[in-house]
Amino acid sequence: MDPERRAEATAVAGRRGAATIRPRVVADVSPLVDLLWAQQPATRYPVRDSLPFPVEDFLHVHDAAAAWTAELDGRVVGHACWLRTPPSAAAQRGVETSTGATRTAAEACASAHGCDEDELAWVSALFVDPAARGQGLGPRLLATVVDGIRGAGLRPCLEVVDLNPAALRRYRADGWQTVLRATPDWLTAATDDPSLGTTTMVLPPAAR
Repeated sequence: MDPERRAEATAVAGRRGAATIRPRVVADVSPLVDLLWAQQPATRYPVRDSLPFPVEDFLHVHDAAAAWTAELDGRVVGHACWLRTPPSAAAQRGVETSTGATRTAAEACASAHGCDEDELAWVSALFVDPAARGQGLGPRLLATVVDGIRGAGLRPCLEVVDLNPAALRRYRADGWQTVLRATPDWLTAATDDPSLGTTTMVLPPAAR
């Protein structure tokens, strides 16, 4: 490799090495809000391009059990958190894929994990700057959240909207298992498409 290309490769490696996952702090909130809306057109996450409530609530600024920020070269490039209470859609009933039974997402997750509902925890607000992709930040954020949930003695759960099939494929590849399909009212209202739904998933103990 010629010196110029070696220098370029070293610079890229250095940038990758500078990517860190750390606990979210108050100063992160404003850049995270900006990042959330900057990545929304590409990911459709959140589903709406504006929210009927403060965006800080979407980020769970006040009610997350724990939250982390991804940072690259001093710039905020990603976020994830976990909650003790399920997302609002989890209270609506859906069809459990394995049996056809009608349950809430929390009921389906508790059954799959073999635990009580108060032993569940929910991954939420996971997103990464598209410009920072290729750094492995999404999987690292998810692994950090899962480690936090399991470290608290709880069982990991999450929900994925049909509009984000890439996320669903990634979760399945990481060992997450589907336990419920639902068509929540809020999603139909937000998209005017009654065919769209959500997939609720759990991560078994043996999976990362």
